[in-house]
Amino acid sequence: MTIHKLQAVGLKSQTVNFQALPPLSLYIHIPWCVRKCPYCDFNSHAQREEIPEARYLDALARDLELALPDVWGREVGSIFIGGGTPSLFTAAGIDRLLTTLRTLLRVSPLAEITLEANPGTVEAGKFAGFRAAGVNRLSLGIQSFNDDHLQALGRIHDAEEAKRAAQLAGEHFDSFNLDLMYGLPGQTHEQ
Repeated sequence: MTIHKLQAVGLKSQTVNFQALPPLSLYIHIPWCVRKCPYCDFNSHAQREEIPEARYLDALARDLELALPDVWGREVGSIFIGGGTPSLFTAAGIDRLLTTLRTLLRVSPLAEITLEANPGTVEAGKFAGFRAAGVNRLSLGIQSFNDDHLQALGRIHDAEEAKRAAQLAGEHFDSFNLDLMYGLPGQTHEQ
């Protein structure tokens, strides 16, 4: 049995007994996009030159190594690779990332591993490569199937590309979601 001390603001220190350490969920941020959407508040940057994929993966591995004492022995139940547009990375880069995580951490064999993708960067070969690397869930930033709304949102894809991306996601992944926005300026209830 593991005993941890928890200190809450304004409360006395309490001893909590865990039968096992709680599992971890891991978020990995890849901050590059083809173009920064005007509504986006996330740490993301328009790709102006080649993405320094190898250097970034090296930095992520080093950061994880430094955090190991804080998470040692805890199982990772889910991994979410967000951004930005993580689908700008190569399938080999995502494979390297997931291999590093599995080498350094105890990743559950049933872990949900999600990768965000922009419909404007979709290629069937990349989806197959991400799946082969171990991604088992895709999160597609569709936002809308209406071309006028997509243009107003500053998205790089149109409605047809969104439909194609959703179809490809269904062909390569058993589990995927579509991010959709509603309540947009000028959007009707029916839309």
